[in-house]
Amino acid sequence: MALAARLVRSMLRSAARPGPVRRGIISGPPQHPVGAGESVLSFVAFFAACLGPAAWVLAHLEDYKKRD
Repeated sequence: MALAARLVRSMLRSAARPGPVRRGIISGPPQHPVGAGESVLSFVAFFAACLGPAAWVLAHLEDYKKRD
């Protein structure tokens, strides 16, 4: 029983300790504003990555229905 209590206490003690201080995180407005072109390009890439596979499946749905 003492071994289990010691194990639980050591696990709780390590979880309660604060971790290392994160550095390099800057709060506030961006130092270099993102332009309109970069925003459009990122949105297009995001939507292509998310909706591209679904569009491919829907476009080839009749091929998937065929049984050879």
